[in-house]
Amino acid sequence: RNPFSMAVSNYHYHAKKPIPRPEMWITRQNPCQVTYPNGELFADYVLPSLSKRSYEALNINYDSRLITRSEFEAIANDCESLYQTRKGLETANQFEHLMNLDAPDGLRLATAELTIQGDDNGGDMLRMSNNILKLKQAEKIVQNSWMGGRNKEFQVYTLSLDDFISEPKKSALEFLNFVFDHNAADVSMEQKESAAMKYSHTYLNKKEGSRHITDGKASDKKQLAEYLR
Repeated sequence: RNPFSMAVSNYHYHAKKPIPRPEMWITRQNPCQVTYPNGELFADYVLPSLSKRSYEALNINYDSRLITRSEFEAIANDCESLYQTRKGLETANQFEHLMNLDAPDGLRLATAELTIQGDDNGGDMLRMSNNILKLKQAEKIVQNSWMGGRNKEFQVYTLSLDDFISEPKKSALEFLNFVFDHNAADVSMEQKESAAMKYSHTYLNKKEGSRHITDGKASDKKQLAEYLR
């Protein structure tokens, strides 16, 4: 997912009533907690994978680390500057903060939790980056191993959620073409196009009534994404 649209969507989804039953964690966890219950640091697990050495070995070119430890700590400090420090919110939980902070500050808190929270439900932003690199690493290991010489492949398909939202049928068809490539003679293009059309209709019908799908339902989406930048 595009990290900016992901962060804004996460904020819009959680900063409203009622709280969906699967999301009750937002009333219990500390969004700024960066350790697991055993005391280990979330950063110690994800930051090594996001180091320059890690992705250069995969022929991925960036100028520096994706995130440094000092940047991780700066996000944690920003989170702590927002959480239970405002008048009237000294004992409030994360949900109460999102309901009472102005949108930029609420977005900062929600995005911090999405990035650095190591105990409960957070940290998805860095886990997403970690997973991408780990899958790339697995792909390269297979290519360089004995399996690669026996026509064995480990292929990873990356689907942008932003592309899917704008063109669900096209995205679904591209995914089906990846799964059922030209060697899959038992699955015709007509069958794949029909399945993609049905999936697109299901998504579009669900979009209006689903709270979980936030696209197109908030007028400040672009403004908040620019604020994060």
